[in-house]
Amino acid sequence: MHNRHIARVRKVATNPALFAYGLKAGNALAAFAATALLARIAGPAVVGNYSFAVVTATLLGIVALHGLDLVMLREVAGDLRQANTGAARGVLRFATTSVAVAAAVITAIFLVAATIGQLSALLETDQAAMIGAAIGIGSAAFFRLGLAGLRAAGRPVAGQFWEGANSFVFAAIIVALWFAGLQVSALLAVLLFFGSQIASVAMVWVIVRRDARDWDAATPADGKRLRASGFPIMTIQGTQMFQDWLLFALVAGAASAAAVGALRVAMQVVMVIAIVVTTGETFIAAKVAGDLRAGRPDLVWRRHRRATLAMGLAIGPLVLVCILFPAQLLGLAFGPAFAVAGPALAIMAAGQATKIATGPIGGLLTMSGHEKWLLRFTVVGLALLVVLALWLVPIWGLEGAAVAQAVSVAFRNIAAFAAAWLLIPKEAPPAAP
Repeated sequence: MHNRHIARVRKVATNPALFAYGLKAGNALAAFAATALLARIAGPAVVGNYSFAVVTATLLGIVALHGLDLVMLREVAGDLRQANTGAARGVLRFATTSVAVAAAVITAIFLVAATIGQLSALLETDQAAMIGAAIGIGSAAFFRLGLAGLRAAGRPVAGQFWEGANSFVFAAIIVALWFAGLQVSALLAVLLFFGSQIASVAMVWVIVRRDARDWDAATPADGKRLRASGFPIMTIQGTQMFQDWLLFALVAGAASAAAVGALRVAMQVVMVIAIVVTTGETFIAAKVAGDLRAGRPDLVWRRHRRATLAMGLAIGPLVLVCILFPAQLLGLAFGPAFAVAGPALAIMAAGQATKIATGPIGGLLTMSGHEKWLLRFTVVGLALLVVLALWLVPIWGLEGAAVAQAVSVAFRNIAAFAAAWLLIPKEAPPAAP
């Protein structure tokens, strides 16, 4: 009996999923620490302008990616499961070429718009920070694409590590600036953030290219089919990022860049919850794709249950703290100037609690080819957010933005779980006689 308990403990302790969650937690803490230090040394206005620029560039990077990260993950993971490395290389080649062209075009257009100055005036943000963010469009796109390549090749833990390595680098630089007593502008913060990300992008693609070195010669990929699958995913990913961008824009117009900074740090705390969910989805995504290709949907739901339990244990306590003591948490972590966003944090944390209850459900729908349902739910969720934000932000300010975000998040999570429960079988098909 004693040996059996030891074996169980050893199995849990050496579980790659547990290690992945540990990496993700470390990454989230590093990002949290960087934002907290930046908030203390630069203040709410700089944090607001920096955040607006980073979110804008990341949103455009998602558009340049046009959903090919998850499409590539699904296709390459399935091809490798069937030892069809030529098809895997063809999909990888198509995805990198398509994303490179899109990123170059979007970056050029954005640079012209940002340099003219009308864009920054319209959005009431820092022009220099917006121009500096142009380097982040291609970086954000190839960062996500490279991480998908690592996970498709059976390296989920490596994907988790490199996804957060840039956060550690950025945090270390901010710490150095803090000790040196140097002032940090929004432009400098943007350049440091994307510079750290570009370093991670380079390392990720070195590994991806090394993994693909022994694959067979590429067979032509069906680009039309891949793009058709990718655009709904792009809409889903882009819409979720657009929601943050829209809330920042509305708060900036109704209040100030400092209010945007306060909302940003509240979102930074909530983001820890969302990151844990994303970890569950990305960690099991390749395995889910392989299970479905092998005709084993029962394994898919088993993985989902384990991931949901792990998510609840990992992030449940933080959700309670955010709901019960939001102002104290923000004041302690970021400074008294940010405690004004306490009620907004509590509201958004309540919305994120539905993510814990439903688990990493988005990955199941995407890997099973039902991404169009996610698109529909995302569109409805966006409509809810836009209507509520336009109505409530001018009245309630930060709290109005939080209500709009929480309602949208809760709707998407609950609707996606219901769809997955109905569309993905619970049991494996009976074996042929």
